[in-house]
Amino acid sequence: MTPLIGLDLNASRARAVHGPVGEFALALPLDPPAADLPMVLSLEKAKLALGRPGVHLLRQSPHLACIDFFACLGANGAAPRTWKAGRHQLDSNAALQTVWNHLAPVCKKSAGVVLALPPYLSRWQADVIRHVGEQERVPALGSVPSVLAVAMAGYAEQTWMHAVLVVDADEHAMSLALIRAADGQAHILEARYLPHLGLRLWKDRLLNALADCCVLQSRRDPRDSPAAEQSLFEQIDPLLEACQHGRMVQLGLQATHWYQNLVVHPDQTGAFCGALARHAVAEIDAFCTRLAPEERPDAILLTADTGRLPGLPAALRRFMERRAKDRLHAGLNGAPLDDEDFGAGLLATEDELPSVIVLSPDAPARAVHGLGAHFCRGDVPRGHLELIAPLPLPQPAEAGPPRVHFHGQDFYLVEPNFHLGSQIGCHLWFDSRRFPMVAPRHCEIIFDHRTYLLFNRSRDGTTVNDLELHGSVTLRSGDRIRLGDRGPMVRFLGHTNARPLIML
Repeated sequence: MTPLIGLDLNASRARAVHGPVGEFALALPLDPPAADLPMVLSLEKAKLALGRPGVHLLRQSPHLACIDFFACLGANGAAPRTWKAGRHQLDSNAALQTVWNHLAPVCKKSAGVVLALPPYLSRWQADVIRHVGEQERVPALGSVPSVLAVAMAGYAEQTWMHAVLVVDADEHAMSLALIRAADGQAHILEARYLPHLGLRLWKDRLLNALADCCVLQSRRDPRDSPAAEQSLFEQIDPLLEACQHGRMVQLGLQATHWYQNLVVHPDQTGAFCGALARHAVAEIDAFCTRLAPEERPDAILLTADTGRLPGLPAALRRFMERRAKDRLHAGLNGAPLDDEDFGAGLLATEDELPSVIVLSPDAPARAVHGLGAHFCRGDVPRGHLELIAPLPLPQPAEAGPPRVHFHGQDFYLVEPNFHLGSQIGCHLWFDSRRFPMVAPRHCEIIFDHRTYLLFNRSRDGTTVNDLELHGSVTLRSGDRIRLGDRGPMVRFLGHTNARPLIML
C-alpha cells in the first residue's frame, strides 16, 4: 500500500513520518541518518545545498547562509527579502523552491503529503508553500498550523480534554495558541506570536554565555575566531539535549592556534537562559490572564523543540503550581471558584498526567499523517485548515512498534534490553531531584522469544497495573508500570509480538 507522508515544516527544520492511511506512522529520515533536515541553504558552492552544509556556515560565514525564509513569503505585500552571494541571488520564493526540490524525490512517490506549518504564516502563504510543492509533482493534500497539529497529537494521547495551551518555537518566533475541543473538532480561539523569543535568541544567549565562560577560564574568546565560534555553535544542540536529561557535557572549542575544553553542568545551562525563561513565562501568564474562566486550559503542551529550552519546562511547572495554589487559597478564603479554572488539573490524582507536557519530536508530523485520511475521504476540503481541524480518536494501546510512553513522549524499544532508572545512560532517564523514589537502574524490559518481560531491579519495588512485581512479568499493550511507591508511572504500548524497532 502506498504510504502517506506527514511533514512538519518550520523555519528551523523539516521532520516527517510515513505509513499507510490509518496506520501508525514511522519516522522518515530526511537527512539520513538524522531524522531532521535543517532549513538552512548554503550559497557557498555553485549549486545550492539544503541542510547541514548551511548549518556549518551560520557562524563562520553567515553571508553564505540563507535562513528563516518562510515568514518572508510576500508578507503584507512588502518587497521579498533577498540573499546574495557569488553567483547566487535568491528571494524567499526561490529558497522555498529549493526546499521542495530537495524533498520531492521522497514525497512525490507517496499517496499524499499533509503539512504542519508555522502558525504565524497566513492562509495565502500556506497556499504558496503547497502550490510550489505541487509544481515539483508533490501531491500536497492540505496543511494545518503546527499548534493545531500539536493539540491533535496530545488529544490522541489523552493529555487534555477541554482546552489546552500549545507552546511552539522555531528560529523565527515562539507561538502561543489556546485550543478548545468542541463537537469533535479542535478550534484555535486565540493565538499570539513572539519573534523576540524564537529559538535563535536562546541559542545566541547560550553561545555568548559559553564564550564568556571561555574568556574567564583562558582569556580566549571564541567569538574572535570564526572557526571556534562555528565549533561552539554546532555543539549547542547536543548541549540542549544533555541539559534536558540532566547530564554534564564537555565542549571542545577549536581555533586556528588554540584548543579549549569547557565542562558545562545542566544547572549552568538553565541559569544562562533564566531571564529568557522568566520572560516566556511572563508572556504566557499575560496571555492566560486575559482569558475568560470558561476558556482557561487544562494543560500546557510543549513541542519537543520548546521542551529543550533550558529552564522553560521547570519554570512553567512552577507557574502552574503557583496558579493552582492561588486558586486553592482563594477558595479557602471564600472567593468563588470556577469549575474549569486555570491549573485545576493540578488538584487531580497522581495517576493523571501533569499539567505541563513535552511531546515527542514527531508528534505534529504523526498528527497530520492521521489527518490525511480525512483529506483522502473528502471529509474536509483540501487546502489549509486555518482555525479548525477534526480531532483524532484516542490511539489504541496496541498500535505501532513496542515502546514506553511517559508524559507525552514515546521511547522506542530499539535494543533487546531497555533500562528505566535515574542513572545516566538509562534508555528512560528520570531526574532524581523530581523522582527521588526511582533507583539508578530501577527496572528492565527484555525481549525474549516474541514477548517482552519486565524485571524489577530495585528494593523500592515496581508495580504493573497496581500489582506488585515479583521476579518478572510478561507485558501486554496498555500495561501501567509504576516505579517505586507513589513514583512515576509509564505505559507499555505497541505490538507485543514485534521485535525491537531498528532506528535508522
